[in-house]
Amino acid sequence: MPDQTSTLRNGETEMLTEEGQDLLGYRPNWMIRKGNVILLLVLLMLLLLSWFIRYPDVVKTSARLVATNPPKQITARVSGSLTELLVNNGDQVKKGQYLGYLHSTASYSEIIQLSDWISSAIIRGDTSGVENIVDQQLPVFQNLGELQVAYQEFQNRFEICRQFFSNGYFPQKKQALEKELQYLNSIRETTRQRRDLESEQREMRNNEFKVYEKLAGDNVIAPLELNQYKSRLLGSDQTLSQLNAQITANDISLHNKRSEILDLNKQVLDLQQQFRSALLQLKSATEAWINTYTLSAPESGTVLFATTITVNQVFTSGQTVFFLQPDTSAYYIEMMAGQNGFGKLKKGQGVIIKVNGFPSTEYGFLRGEVNFLSDLPSASDSFLVKAALTNGLVTSYDKSIFFKNNLSGEAEIITNNRRLTERFFSVLRGSVRK
Repeated sequence: MPDQTSTLRNGETEMLTEEGQDLLGYRPNWMIRKGNVILLLVLLMLLLLSWFIRYPDVVKTSARLVATNPPKQITARVSGSLTELLVNNGDQVKKGQYLGYLHSTASYSEIIQLSDWISSAIIRGDTSGVENIVDQQLPVFQNLGELQVAYQEFQNRFEICRQFFSNGYFPQKKQALEKELQYLNSIRETTRQRRDLESEQREMRNNEFKVYEKLAGDNVIAPLELNQYKSRLLGSDQTLSQLNAQITANDISLHNKRSEILDLNKQVLDLQQQFRSALLQLKSATEAWINTYTLSAPESGTVLFATTITVNQVFTSGQTVFFLQPDTSAYYIEMMAGQNGFGKLKKGQGVIIKVNGFPSTEYGFLRGEVNFLSDLPSASDSFLVKAALTNGLVTSYDKSIFFKNNLSGEAEIITNNRRLTERFFSVLRGSVRK
């Protein structure tokens, strides 16, 4: 191929080689030709994405999960084997429902029957008195185990009160005393009437004696006749004295009978008080036995096994057997925010909580919302912040966390959910101002 020439600025010509001619005639790839446009489009796309992508400002604090009505631990109060298991894991139970029995020498059915009888006896005693309790037959229990001695002591007290009230001694004795009081009052009234009559008669004889005394002074009648009237007056005085003595003796008898009735009533009150005390002592002993050898639900909720539980499994005193998840419970987060960044915190800001006991990579995190900010710092110069859990104990991975007391974690309070563009220009403005 012949060499071609090219004209230079000064009019001279220059011969081009074949490689030069190929280089000048080469058409670049489209990437090279459109590179500036593509770069501009990429920059515009990144700018657009930075407008939609948000990167929040956060304040990191330590957190603690708190419950207004936390799950309850049901523990064994005595070492022994589980003789009966009455529920399954996850069952709904009511307050006071028995979950299981620990080994004892007593019959559980008899203990429960005794407890029910005591409750009904207390109600009858409050409404109708002790007499209504002892008027009925006392139940017979032969397998009360540790409670047998306490029950026998109560049985003795029950029989004493039964003989006093039910066999008629108290009502008959009281009726007899009240009848005697009626007789004494009747005698007292009759004696008073006789005294009143005798007083009138004595007044008449006294007037009569004065008249005859005047006549004797005038020598109208003989002194012997005057002595007869005086003797009659002295007889009236003697009769009045006797009647007054009878009235006094009658008053003493009335006082003694009233004292006997008071003593009888006091004896009744003492027996009633002793019976009530014996009944309450038996109630306390029965409740102590039930609390020791039975496992019951402290409130309504869901029962959860602490471990795999089987009948005849041995538990030690203080060992947790069940957990009870209450039907109604609220959870919230307590955080201690330091001085740094505390001014940016406001109510309504979102919170992300990562619970230490439940790794966030496996369980996710909890979401909350700030609803309380303390105005005063604590002793460590930190401020108390509380947040309500917006979805309860359900995490971002839709997994439920089982609450336990004092669960700790890390919290991030989202103070400002800014766009990447805003963060970039904020940094840029800060650099320019410097």
